[in-house]
Amino acid sequence: MNRFFLYAIPILTLAIFIVIMTGGFWLKQPFGEQDRVFESFQKLEDYTKGEEWEKAQEEVDYTAKAWKKVVNRIQFSAEREYMLDIAGVIAKIEGSIRIQDKEAIIQEIYYFYSLWENLGR
Repeated sequence: MNRFFLYAIPILTLAIFIVIMTGGFWLKQPFGEQDRVFESFQKLEDYTKGEEWEKAQEEVDYTAKAWKKVVNRIQFSAEREYMLDIAGVIAKIEGSIRIQDKEAIIQEIYYFYSLWENLGR
């Protein structure tokens, strides 16, 4: 029995760490209603194209909160550079919404789509 624990615990621990370190693709997916980052960017794109600035501001506020939840999950399985870039995109969009710069917002949204695709690979 002691021999079982001698081997089982380290192997199980390593397996858990491997899953966490390589699970970025799955960990970035939403786990509930409070962390739907990708869907939020899609809504933000629609609001921006329709020039619905109040809804866009509400959506970017939701996105910032949702992103913080996702970052906590993926911080060990995704590159830090990608996480910082996405946080920067959200900040740029917030500023662009305040000045109602439609082109800048759309540009940042499509940059986000590229970052999101590569996040956790």
